[in-house]
Amino acid sequence: MVYRLAWFLARLLLHALFGFSIRGKERVPKTGPVILAANHLSILDPIAIGVAVWRPVSFFARADVFRLPVLSWLLPRLYAIPVERGESDLSAIKKALRTLERGFAFGIFPEGTRSRTGRLQPFKTGVAAIALRTGTPVVPVAVMGTEKALPVGARMIRLRRPIRVVFGDPIPVPKKERPSREDLLRLTREIEAKVAELLDPPYRPT
Repeated sequence: MVYRLAWFLARLLLHALFGFSIRGKERVPKTGPVILAANHLSILDPIAIGVAVWRPVSFFARADVFRLPVLSWLLPRLYAIPVERGESDLSAIKKALRTLERGFAFGIFPEGTRSRTGRLQPFKTGVAAIALRTGTPVVPVAVMGTEKALPVGARMIRLRRPIRVVFGDPIPVPKKERPSREDLLRLTREIEAKVAELLDPPYRPT
């Protein structure tokens, strides 16, 4: 109930404050585990992706945020997964695996941090490791406009900056409990290329 109320409120605000459009949401499986792999421009990105689809989407969030008033109660109910600052990739991956085992949609930003230029940065292999170890399909996602609505370092939102979310076709992934380095790199490059295809030219890597 808390998640759904937050979903409706966030979607209403995105439409009212910025202008919000979605394309390809029918490409996201309605049930079962799925990974939504997206570019990262702003702290608004998880909200934009989360309200673009009806099913709940789980994201990583810094563990220190969970210790703040109100958020300590709210974030677990939004299915956020706490990750300690400086925590190893392996620990974070284990948390993601447990989320997928429960049949959730899991959102992740393979760049690892927000892009300062707006252009897509090289992907890390964590998303490929999670997908291969579970055999979970990966849906590439492009987010555009959030960097203008709330840029990195900004304290105030900028109104009437259109935000768009575009979903690509799911990438089927075979299950491999011990994927090789080559497996990880191959799938990482494929996911990165699919996300780049969905982005407008100014957001694509140079």
